Formats: sequence, structure tokens, C-alpha cells
Amino acid sequence: MKWLKVVLVLTFLVLMPIQAYAAPSKGKTLPEVKYEPGKRQTNSPLNNQPKVTPGPDIPGKDKFDIWSNLEVQVIDGRTKQPLRNADVVLAETGYRTVTDDRGFTKPFPAPVIRDPRFEAPLGRLHGQLTLIAYKDGYRDTVYFNVRMRQNMMTRVQMWMLQITPEDRRMEAYVYFYPTHHIFVDQLVHKFRTKDQQGAKTEELD
Repeated sequence: MKWLKVVLVLTFLVLMPIQAYAAPSKGKTLPEVKYEPGKRQTNSPLNNQPKVTPGPDIPGKDKFDIWSNLEVQVIDGRTKQPLRNADVVLAETGYRTVTDDRGFTKPFPAPVIRDPRFEAPLGRLHGQLTLIAYKDGYRDTVYFNVRMRQNMMTRVQMWMLQITPEDRRMEAYVYFYPTHHIFVDQLVHKFRTKDQQGAKTEELD
């Protein structure tokens, strides 16, 4: 009889969660959430950063209107160790700086150059820049479309690949920053018609 009681208790414990989960709730539906393009709050701390004004040593100080601070770290792409004395050049202005023992440049003013191909606010979400890194024994490295935001610090980590005896072509290592997801959402939302199915798949029902 003892073993029969044990079997009954175990059976009850095993079936209890199944019964609990098997009973669906009735009459309750999730609230409808309509798709809206992302917007930054006006009271966001990102909007409260001090205005950046380039000094006389910054190329292009009179060419661009909006500036933010940019800091770059350069690391070995295989060992992930910081690279000292790597030259970093901002292609749009020609500004050149060098990394310290931790692989970092000092923060420096960089322009927020927004894409003029799109009308506001699509073309004004963020700016895009091009960074180039040089170091003896490493392949030249180019980072395209580095995103720059107004009123906030941008930090970029660049990977450099060491030249090995197996390398036959010394072409530069190139990386393209992906387009920001908020920009993509705004872009497809702007030109989508109401009867296109994409609107249904992107709404959070």
C-alpha cells in the first residue's frame, strides 16, 4: 500500500502543472499597439550634452555647422589587445590623431554630416563619417558610415589585422557601419501605402 500511495502522489504532482497550463484564459486579449516611427524624447539626457565648438586646430571648423565629440579605440582584431601609436584620420576633415597605451585617441570634435539625399527628418537622424587607421605591421583599416549624433559623445572601436606571411594582397580592411534601425523604420514607413502587407507584419498586434 505504501508504494501505491507514492505512485498516486507522484502522478498528481506530474499532472498538476499540465492541467494548470492547459486551461487557457477566456475573454482576455492583449491591447492593440499601433506601429509608430521611433522618436527621441525631448527631455532625454542625450539632448542635454554641451555644445561642441571646434578650436582653431580642427580642420573644417568653418565648413560644418554641427559638431560632436568623437573618441576612437584601436585594437588588434585577433588578440583584441589595444594598439598603441596607431594613427587615426577623420577623412572628411583630414584631422589626424594617435592612440595612447590603452589604444584610445583623445576625444576630438567631429562634424555631424547628415545625408542630404533624404528630406527631414529622414536625412537628419544622424551624421556619417569615415575613419582610417594606420599602423606599421597592420593592414590599413577603413570604417565607413560611422554614425555621429548631435549633442552626444560617439565612441568607435576599430579592429586592425596584423600582416602575416600568408597575406599576399595588402588591401585595406574595410568595415561598413550598418544603417541605424530607427532610420530604416522611418524610411519604410514613409513610403508604404496603407494597403501594403508590410504594415500588418510590422505592427505589434
